[in-house]
Amino acid sequence: MPPRRLALVTAPRAGETFASWVDRMARANRCPPAEVADLMGLRLRGTSADVRPPVLGVRCDETVRQAVYAATGVPGGLVDGMHLSVFEGGPLSVAAVLSAGKAHRPSAGREWVEVYGSRACPCCLLASGGVWQLWWKLSCAAVCPEHQVMLLDRCPSCGGVLRWGGDRPRVVPAQWVRPPTGCANSVRGKPCSQWLPSVRVSQAHEQTVDAQRRWLDAAYGRACPALGGVNVPAGEWFAAFRACVILLRLGLPRILGRLPGVPGWCRQVLLEERVERGMHRSQFGWGPASAGAAAAFLTVVTPLLATADVRELSRRLAPLVRMAVEEGCLAARPLARLAVPEVFAEAVAVQVPVGRSARSPWGGNGRGER
Repeated sequence: MPPRRLALVTAPRAGETFASWVDRMARANRCPPAEVADLMGLRLRGTSADVRPPVLGVRCDETVRQAVYAATGVPGGLVDGMHLSVFEGGPLSVAAVLSAGKAHRPSAGREWVEVYGSRACPCCLLASGGVWQLWWKLSCAAVCPEHQVMLLDRCPSCGGVLRWGGDRPRVVPAQWVRPPTGCANSVRGKPCSQWLPSVRVSQAHEQTVDAQRRWLDAAYGRACPALGGVNVPAGEWFAAFRACVILLRLGLPRILGRLPGVPGWCRQVLLEERVERGMHRSQFGWGPASAGAAAAFLTVVTPLLATADVRELSRRLAPLVRMAVEEGCLAARPLARLAVPEVFAEAVAVQVPVGRSARSPWGGNGRGER
């Protein structure tokens, strides 16, 4: 039986997450978001209180499209645009996100995204009345290009990741109406009352804002990324970006003395993230641990990749590659998993010293192991 039409339907906003849209309709209909989701025919509830469906907000299928259209009149194309599948083939692999979602606490270990949590720009939340942007869930979300401020990633009141949901993260609350501009994480069975637009955030550096804009243009397919003067598929460009982040982490702290022009604040943030992550060998490939760390990686790595020819690309990568060789970690597994573009693999291979036992994790063909 198809779902019944909701009494009040709020139109989705550009770039909004599916969960944010459900939250705003729940407020309009004065009932918990989980109830709105049930009325839309999404069937989120299960026999266990620990059920946390990872598929909601990640990928939409035809059944969901039809159910949502019947309940709201919103066409399937708009519904698809509120899911993380928008970034498929760029910064994300949806299949890997769903696989990570089966874990007890999904992480940004393989795919750099928060399945349940989000970052946020308090200025955007105030201006929009509580619309949460889809790209805020990406681990490289660092600054708001519009307001040029750092994104917020933890609630100053409860200390939790925004919209995580508490000790047992759920996609949508089942017992209360979640204020669109509030934290609303579950704290001892009640929603956190922190009003996020009141949280003070710091001004972002101009270089970081520019790097975030370019990163988002590639993520949304608004621009064709290039490496060494060669246009490459978006997925391969993001693999190269991640490879540089991993190489940078592998070389800390000594690498900071070899990279020219690294701002002082980036140095401090990168070292702090190293301590926060613990940086065991298996964690070098994880997404940035905070908006501050994401900002530092964007600021340092983006200029390394913005080169006009292969020779210049290789020259800029030289400190990262040679430090990894000295540390004996150029063949680290997180690197070998990345399917980087051929031009990037060649630029790395050129910097591996002749006669050393070290080998590029991608050989010369730019195809990493899956």
